[in-house]
Amino acid sequence: MKHRHAHGVLLLSVGMPFSAWMVLREAEYEATQAQGGDREGPLPPGSDDPVLRALRADLSTASVRCGFWDLGMNQLMKATQCTARPDEEPLELYRRGEMLYGALSRRKQERSLQRLRVAYFEELAGRGEATPVQRLEHAKSLLALGALDHSIADYDAAEDVLVPLGEDKEHGKVALELLVGMHLQAGARDREQQARARRRLHRVSADSAVLREGAAADEGSRQIRDLELQHTAGILSFLSEHAGDAEPGPELRRRLLLLARAHPDQPHCAVNAALAYLERGLRSEAQAALDLADGPLSDADCGDLAALGLTIAHTARMRKAAG
Repeated sequence: MKHRHAHGVLLLSVGMPFSAWMVLREAEYEATQAQGGDREGPLPPGSDDPVLRALRADLSTASVRCGFWDLGMNQLMKATQCTARPDEEPLELYRRGEMLYGALSRRKQERSLQRLRVAYFEELAGRGEATPVQRLEHAKSLLALGALDHSIADYDAAEDVLVPLGEDKEHGKVALELLVGMHLQAGARDREQQARARRRLHRVSADSAVLREGAAADEGSRQIRDLELQHTAGILSFLSEHAGDAEPGPELRRRLLLLARAHPDQPHCAVNAALAYLERGLRSEAQAALDLADGPLSDADCGDLAALGLTIAHTARMRKAAG
């Protein structure tokens, strides 16, 4: 358990929060079992375990970095139970709790602010009075909402603003960088549009940091990225299944859909998203998620998905054959 905890903290420090979450959660299970408790329940009365307290605090941090805010708060509360006297809450846990409460509050304020900004800029655009700078700010607010709520609709609305703005002589470079960056995070409705945006940005700023971020990585970096993606999709699917129709279930499925759209070359992302929707009886959403895969899907996957009533006629296999 000690080595697993250290491994999880290391993964967290190198920017692999989902891999860290998986490792730390297993370490928590081992430590809780050793105390005679269970993962979801409290420890036996009078338990005082600084090791488990630190482990749950680090698991809380991993949860927050994965975007599981409520889960992170719950895990931090469980960490305070790992003392013989809960009223003597360690200072570090108190500090982390204050930081988490503050971050949650700022997220709510940010969401409200960005909604107001979007409404204002939409009004200007509707009257034909939006300047290029205001259109750029409109797109930034939509991107912020897309990130906060994992909202494809907001990302797509931002794309609608940024594509024509990319032709502006003064602000086109910034607009194209935002557009290419958005495609890296959330994919695109039209992959040809995604490719065009990269070509246009390359023409005006070949050394753009956004282009470097999206460039082909070395083999080691690709393997690390693919491992984190596998863990991300798996964890989101696991939590979606347990949440069901109540929140955060719908949010988790939106995140899976965005993951599939952003990484069409990783068909397991689309498969996980499709199965998550199918579990809730949402067949059309499941098919739409599967259509994002750019394969190749294995014959076994194709057979299993077909048995569930889904089709790959317009997904990975067709695109592979066309290429």
